[in-house]
Amino acid sequence: MKQAEIIDQLNTEHQQLMDAITGLPAEAMLEPGVNGEWSIKDTLAHICAWEAELVKLLWQARAGKKPTTIHFAQDGDIDATNLTWFNERKDRQLELVLEDLQAVRKQTLRRVAEFNDRELSDPQAFKWLRGEPLWEWIASDSFNHGPEHITQIKAWREARGL
Repeated sequence: MKQAEIIDQLNTEHQQLMDAITGLPAEAMLEPGVNGEWSIKDTLAHICAWEAELVKLLWQARAGKKPTTIHFAQDGDIDATNLTWFNERKDRQLELVLEDLQAVRKQTLRRVAEFNDRELSDPQAFKWLRGEPLWEWIASDSFNHGPEHITQIKAWREARGL
């Protein structure tokens, strides 16, 4: 996938996420039940946490370093990571989570723009990629991750008539 396509996907998915929460009162965004006990706020914080890992990965890759993100952790227990991040962020104010969401996407876009099409699509461009192109790593923590949660938010809203 080329840089322009990745940027387009990032922008499209982000707009879909914003559309999914538009018009919701703050108190509704704090109600649990969107994804298990998670509220919309918790879900957005989860999205931010994974995308922040992506920003770190891209920064380290651009600096010529092997990333030290959760993707390369020894245990690789995603459920445990998600639970840890939930517990760390569950008391974060909604306004701050919304700011985080905007800021992390801005950083992702900036980092993606630092890579050329070959670096993004060549599975051999970075040895630590385990034979996958960089764009697939970008997609997994951003525009391929968000739709799962957008669907949950929409279903939750529909079930509540919001």
